This record gives sequence, C-alpha cells and structure tokens, in this order.
Amino acid sequence: MIAARLQPQPHSADEVERRLAALRAGHSLNAIISVNPHVMNEAQHCDRLWRTGTPLGALHGIPLVIKDNIDCAGLPTTLGCRALADAQPREDARVITRLKAAGALILAKTNLSEFAFDVRSRSSLGGDVRNPLNPLLTAGGSSGGSAAAVVAGMADAALGSDTGGSIRIPAAWTGLVGLRPAFRRRQLHGVAPLSLSKDTVGPMTWCVTDAALLHQVMHGLPVRPLPPRSLRGVRLGVVSDLLGDEAAQRQALAQAFCRLRRAGATLVPLRLPLASRVAQETCLSLREFHPAIARWLTKMAYAPTSLSALLARGEHLAEFDALLQLHLTRHALVCEAWREQRRFQRHLRQQLQQQMQALRLDALIYPTSQRTPVSLEKMPPGWAPELAAISGLPAVTLPFGQIANGLPLGLELLYPTADEEALLALALAIERQR
Repeated sequence: MIAARLQPQPHSADEVERRLAALRAGHSLNAIISVNPHVMNEAQHCDRLWRTGTPLGALHGIPLVIKDNIDCAGLPTTLGCRALADAQPREDARVITRLKAAGALILAKTNLSEFAFDVRSRSSLGGDVRNPLNPLLTAGGSSGGSAAAVVAGMADAALGSDTGGSIRIPAAWTGLVGLRPAFRRRQLHGVAPLSLSKDTVGPMTWCVTDAALLHQVMHGLPVRPLPPRSLRGVRLGVVSDLLGDEAAQRQALAQAFCRLRRAGATLVPLRLPLASRVAQETCLSLREFHPAIARWLTKMAYAPTSLSALLARGEHLAEFDALLQLHLTRHALVCEAWREQRRFQRHLRQQLQQQMQALRLDALIYPTSQRTPVSLEKMPPGWAPELAAISGLPAVTLPFGQIANGLPLGLELLYPTADEEALLALALAIERQR
C-alpha cells in the first residue's frame, strides 16, 4: 500500500529548512517564482504550538507550494508574467484560507504557463519548467511548476488549477496524482480567471489518500479516511477514442488493463457519440478571459488596470501576443456563440451520464494524455482532459506503470456525479494494484 506523506509535523522548522534546501538544489528546474519570506517564522510558531499541545489541524506545519495564479496574501500573484511581477492580492484565496486554518505553511508560489494559457509551462517571469524525471522535457502545463516542485522534493503536495487539463497533464507526465474536482464557482474566490465556466482548483500529490485530505480541507469538508473499495464487480468504461497511437504507451496501457482485470474489474470498451465535437470544441476561455481578467486586475494592487494596459508594457511572452490581441477584441461575455458553448457543456454532461448509466459503469478510464513530451516545446496531449473540463464532472489522474520512454503512464478516471469522495475511493482501489 502506498503510504500517505501529509502528516502533521512536530518539527516544522526542520522540515521547512529541508524543503528550502531542495528548492535551492532544484533551481534549474524553474519550478518556483517566489518564496514566502516569513515561512521560517511561521514554522517556528507551529513548533511552539505543537510543544504546548495545541496543533492547528490536519495539516499542522506541512509546507505546501501554490500555483502562482492563486492569491496568497503577502506574496505577488504574477500568472508568470513580468508585467504582473509586483501584483499584490489584498487577501488569501478561499482555498488558501482553509489550508492555513488547518495548519499548512505556504512555502512558495510555483511557475506556470503564462496566464495559464498552455499545456507547456513557459512564462516570461519564470522560464521553462523542466521535468525532474528528464530535464530535457517539459513538465507539462499549465500547473507544471507545482508538479515539478513536488517531484523534486520541494514539497510533498501542491495546489494547481485546471481549466482544460492543467492539473492532470503535468501530474501524468511527472508521476503524480492530480484531482480536478467537479466545477464549483464558489471555490474560485481569489483565483485568477481563465474560463469562468471551466476553471477549478485541486491538489497534486504523491498518493490518492493525500489528494483526498487536501480536497477535504480545501472544501471545508470533514477530514476522514476514504471508504474502503474493492475492484471486484467494478465496471470501467474504456474510451476507445482516447487510447492514442503511441506504441509504447499502448503497450503500457495494455499491461495496466490486464492488472485491473486480474484485480476483479470489468473493462467495457465504448465509443463516445460526441467525441468529434469535444475534440473540436472552441475553448470557452476565448470568450470569458478578457471580461474576467479585467475585473480581476481591478482587485490587485500594483498591477496594470486593464488587459490593454498590461499589453502596452510589452512584458509578456511574445508568442502569446497574437492570442492576447485576440482576447482584447472579445469585450462582451454573453453572445450567441458563448450560449451555444454553454449548451454543449450541459449536453455533454447529460450524454456522458446517460451512457455510463446505460452500461452500468462506475467510471470512465483512459490515458490522461494521448501523447508524451519529447522536448521543452508544446506537445498537444489530445482532447481527453476536455471531457471533465467541458462536462464539469470530476476526474483524477494517477500513475500506473511506466512507458518505455521512462515516463509514467497516467490513467484518468472520470466519475458520473459530483462525488469526489466516491471517485477517490475508486482511485485508491486502483492505486493499490500498482
């Protein structure tokens, strides 16, 4: 069984010093944008509380790293952009408030794809995030810095955000568990927006148990163990459209499926009627980013007051200039094209739920990425992550075996209802077969 790593720390200061040393040693990975200058004082405070028998909670003294599009008071929220290097939030994001109340220490903010635009984490402020498993490869994006920091030992867990796969892709390419929770707008307070209809925040951890713990704390849920689950009698829908065409990954996938069958699971091949529409769907962020980021900028201190003012500084990645200029032309959020995309979101969710119910499936299963990276450049992962992103249903990726190129195989589970506890209990049963 894979042991949980997130345990309350009786010696928080020692743990923080160890993580800071790992952070310095991994500087060339470009995983970190800023370090909390007060973290040692906060760790020493945690130690004093522990000695007096008053621990703060389930995350007492545990240092975490946070993607730099999530507000942490006292640290800039930069989105990886040089034009936002000094942008200061006025308060913590809601999820950060809850983590701190449980005793967590915010160690550092992590690098990302600038504005969270891409599946490769490159920013004008932080450079290219390199994969600790192979520094010649990208760690994926847009939460690549969070993934790289955990794998390099800078923290045992991180927060990322996921709009179209931004937690799950880097988690899959680095061997982590990454949870995209069901879409809930109220959890996005203090998170820089990309798409108001798809944005989510979730944990990136070494194991399913730790992902569940962070999820519970972040959402204000009771902290409790996941219910035990066996794979005997479980029916998993294997999405044929998403198996990819890389021979090495297909081989690793076949081995993974054999192990699941031996553990008692029934794998049911299926095709998705809406597959072509999902693969071609225009990203909602093209309609939603400009109005949302404009409102967000007005809430930040020491930041440009508008997207046009930000662009005028010329302190952003040149390769995103055309995209940003396109966003500038999209002033109105509500239009017929936006309404049609929102209708498709509801239609896809209904179709997925109906198909899973008709086939008596517990979940869908498929490789998180249909392709694996070969360089630091953008490697389109395929449209698998969009199933959860468009439908709003929860999904989790977990490592399960290794591909011949040395990278882990990430398996994704998509659950038919907004029940992360049930999803994670199923993922834990699968994780135990690794």
